[in-house]
Amino acid sequence: MSMTEGARSNAAVEVFEQAASTYDRTGVSFFGPFGAELVRRAGIRPGERVLDVGCGRGAVLFPAADATGPTGRVTGIDLAPAMVRLTAEDARRVGLTHVDVRVDDAQQPNFPPRSFDAILAGLVVFLLPEPQQALRTYARLLRPSGRLAVSTFAAQDPAFVAAMEALAAHLPEDQPRPTPAADPFADQRAITATMAEAGLVVTAIREHRVESRFRDVGHWMEWMSSHGGRALLRHIPPERHDAATADADRALESARVPDGGLSLTTAIRITVAVPRAGAAAFAR
Repeated sequence: MSMTEGARSNAAVEVFEQAASTYDRTGVSFFGPFGAELVRRAGIRPGERVLDVGCGRGAVLFPAADATGPTGRVTGIDLAPAMVRLTAEDARRVGLTHVDVRVDDAQQPNFPPRSFDAILAGLVVFLLPEPQQALRTYARLLRPSGRLAVSTFAAQDPAFVAAMEALAAHLPEDQPRPTPAADPFADQRAITATMAEAGLVVTAIREHRVESRFRDVGHWMEWMSSHGGRALLRHIPPERHDAATADADRALESARVPDGGLSLTTAIRITVAVPRAGAAAFAR
């Protein structure tokens, strides 16, 4: 990893460490439905050994634990210690003794080869410094009959895109603007090629949409601050916060619903892939 990539990774960990207490805890239907659908598409079965990379507050982890049942084992990893601590507490609180949550790197999880029947990556791989390297690692960690299930963004609501642009306009002049990078998960063709380069064969790519409701722009800003959106918000100077919020509110006008709230629809792609060595057996 280069120094630039290392700094970016450390900054990302800091963002999620600060967001941990409110992550997926603002009353918005988003990560939960996406996580449950990822587990469903992965076809997790009772008794399986499952790894959830970048587990956050458990949107994938807990549905996976339900699917494996107590005869299985689900391990969640995250680089943000606060995420790990809070999610482990949640697992203990509900008596999930077959769940283990630990600090580890989704870029390169530290487990022996062929440790897992399934590896799940919910809205995380595209955030990693080197997604291709991560996928190659996942391929090694899967048993020959195992599978990888990954979710990536397909389309953001146009109102969300406009609101993000409105917020970015309030960044200090010396603050780098968010710039689109080459996306190895841009469409089905790119995803298939990316997986193939990592030694994985795609068996299915499906889209899934979720509608998220917000009381008002203040609620939307609270939600933004509770996840990766915090990376943008924290660079907006405090004296510009009110103006930025007002501009975001105007940009979200097309998402307004009759009760005065906001409705945003997000589409993701769920890709299921298997190790190349196990693809022939899967085909049978």
